[in-house]
Amino acid sequence: MTILWYLDETMKLKTIAEIQSGHITRGRIEPRADGTYHLLQARDVDGESLSYEANAMIRFNPVKSEKDWILKPGDLLFMARGARNFTLLIKDLPDDVLAAACFFIIRIKNRQMMPEYLHWYLNQDPVAHYLHRHSGRSVHMPVVRRAVLESIHVPTPPLKTQKMVARTVELMDEEQALLQNLAKKRRALITATCLKTISKQRLMKDDK
Repeated sequence: MTILWYLDETMKLKTIAEIQSGHITRGRIEPRADGTYHLLQARDVDGESLSYEANAMIRFNPVKSEKDWILKPGDLLFMARGARNFTLLIKDLPDDVLAAACFFIIRIKNRQMMPEYLHWYLNQDPVAHYLHRHSGRSVHMPVVRRAVLESIHVPTPPLKTQKMVARTVELMDEEQALLQNLAKKRRALITATCLKTISKQRLMKDDK
């Protein structure tokens, strides 16, 4: 029952982390092989697997603002635009990466909060329901305002519990990946068997 008491303790996201919008481009983005920065855009991320493709990012020479944050491991990216909002956890990246304006960058400032745990919680149903209630859904391209994001209430169990949750989710993801790989191999085996059967029947017919 102790864990339930801890889960009743919540903090607003703005007290846990600093939040900044992504890089606002002025005009058309011109990719350059010798660009000084990389740009992580919506097209580089997968909202289903909550992952990003670092090798696909373009290089460019931005007109950089003092408000721009260079991404670093442990940052979270919140997709603020579109019908589906999700959060990515930044792990490995090349140097000098900016996030596009469709993202909010969430940088944890409270040492009692694990990035892996916060990443997990921000992708759960309670947050999705909250965003649905407080974000405009009647427009063509819904956008979550910073104030709405900052006001998300996050359960704050002790670090030991956060680590347990993060490890459990990690193991679950590994299991899912293994099952998907197994299903892929099984499909390939069954397909090969079916094709072999068809080929044999055709040869038998030709021999008659």
